[in-house]
Amino acid sequence: MWEIPEDVPLFNMALVYKVCDMPIPTVKSWFQRKHVHLSEDDGRSPSQGLPNRLTLRSVLVLAVTSELVRLGTLPADAFKAANFWMRSGVVEGQVGALARREAGGLFPSPYLTYLTMGTDPADKGEWPCRIFAVNPQGKFAHSELYNALFHRGRVSAKIVLLNMIDARVRHMCHLAVLGDRAPPEPDWEVVAAQMLRDLPPESIDEGAA
Repeated sequence: MWEIPEDVPLFNMALVYKVCDMPIPTVKSWFQRKHVHLSEDDGRSPSQGLPNRLTLRSVLVLAVTSELVRLGTLPADAFKAANFWMRSGVVEGQVGALARREAGGLFPSPYLTYLTMGTDPADKGEWPCRIFAVNPQGKFAHSELYNALFHRGRVSAKIVLLNMIDARVRHMCHLAVLGDRAPPEPDWEVVAAQMLRDLPPESIDEGAA
């Protein structure tokens, strides 16, 4: 399939509203109140503080931001966490990292990539969130997810499967660019079930990205 360039401003705000699946005034207010901001590659608009065109990277960040907001995170904190994923990667040889992950990318198959946030700002430390890899069929998968959700004995309850957001956003962006030539939209519940089921037994725990 044709790959969408990540840093070319191709997408308008109408697509952003659809991707975020939030009320249009809510998303507009994030920009106007500076809870979120443009990247240097986005196209500027002279009015209302809104971009006129956004890159694929920016659309992905806003999609993750909206998902965290749905889970109860303040918009500014959600944007910081989403932007951390987009700007931070894991290079080969980094201490505690057993697989490479590009900035804004996912861990390679068979690993699923999760973003988690705690409830206590004091727990954030150097990072606004944690990015980690889990093979759901691996022998350590349950303990890795448990440790992420119950950090220091407190329930995080803010965990996002980045693979699903990445797949959904890229599909919607393909539709926006290719129209009828784009592949049909899949059943996302089936996609998620397959991600969580059809993997060989193995596991990684990256720690903080």
